[in-house]
Amino acid sequence: MDRYRDFSLGEFVWDKSFRNWVLNPTREDDETWQNWLAANPDKREMVERARQLVLSIRPANASLSNPEKRKAVERIVERLESRSSDRSENSYSPWYTGRVVRFAAMLVLLVGFGWILWLRHQQPKVIGYDQLVAAANTEMRETVNTNAQPLAIDLEDGSRITLDPGSKVSYLAHFSIKPGGDGQGTTRREVYLSGKAFFDIAKDPARPFFVYANGLVTKVLGTSFTVRSFANEQEVSVAVKTGKVAVYSREDPEATEKQSSRELTGMVIEPNQQVVFVRKTVKITKSLVPEPEVIADAGPAPHFEFDEAPVSTVFSALQSAYGIDIIYDKNVMDECPITATLTEMSLYEKLDLICKAVDASYKSIDGRIVVEGKGCRNN
Repeated sequence: MDRYRDFSLGEFVWDKSFRNWVLNPTREDDETWQNWLAANPDKREMVERARQLVLSIRPANASLSNPEKRKAVERIVERLESRSSDRSENSYSPWYTGRVVRFAAMLVLLVGFGWILWLRHQQPKVIGYDQLVAAANTEMRETVNTNAQPLAIDLEDGSRITLDPGSKVSYLAHFSIKPGGDGQGTTRREVYLSGKAFFDIAKDPARPFFVYANGLVTKVLGTSFTVRSFANEQEVSVAVKTGKVAVYSREDPEATEKQSSRELTGMVIEPNQQVVFVRKTVKITKSLVPEPEVIADAGPAPHFEFDEAPVSTVFSALQSAYGIDIIYDKNVMDECPITATLTEMSLYEKLDLICKAVDASYKSIDGRIVVEGKGCRNN
């Protein structure tokens, strides 16, 4: 985000990430931009200008194929920038209520400039459950959960799917006999999902297990995870409980190679991590799950009781229990002693208390915890 410090109004207007935030905001994008604005308050007025301009010039039809249309908008931006530099400090009218922006909107409408359609041309076609199943071109067994309770489905390879109410899956009754192009059976195990389901997959490195959900592909060798992918939602999420999972978009240029490989290739997530896939923008973001849990293979249930323990010991215990990397400056913070009983607390409550005790703060970045503080020696 540092590059935006030197952006002009026109550069904001034409920046793809900025336009996506304005026109198709996600929780992650909005949080990123709001944090950046809080750190750069002097850019807030320019960002608001650019945002209003993007919103003002998005009619429902047209494209950006004609260079003259882009030039027309560039002239509008130049005029707005010029007007801003000459604007009197005593002016009380917001810039976006004046004739310039109204003229901008009318001009863009006349030349047929369309932001929405342009974005659609730049984005891949959204693919749903029915299209994916039809494209498989083979007979499948479909299970629909019309009950009010989760439905367990046992597959022939020993895997189990727990299907949420209102969800459905399609799969081969016999994974091993799906015909391939050479007349041989495939070694892949494949499931198509619409809705939400928990997957507990039998380990078989020779036969990767695939879940196809609205444009996102999840590939595993043997693990447990949850996929949420409803037809009426713009986001698909995958959260891991045990093991490792790889995810990638069907639009990924290397999708074929990632599918054929027996290794986990793509964005790999581990226990207590999740990814969110935005269908329109094909953007995949990694983060921590909302409520991390102690992982099953962490050994005996930890008690999290500490008596004058170095903060590194505490962080190491949390890292082992939850399987989440905790990054901090050991040289600065290792002298901080911790005395606390944290057994009954959630992970975030534990971190809140620890950071308060050592005058530090933390944030979640890319599925990891990053702790920042000056250390006890400076207190």
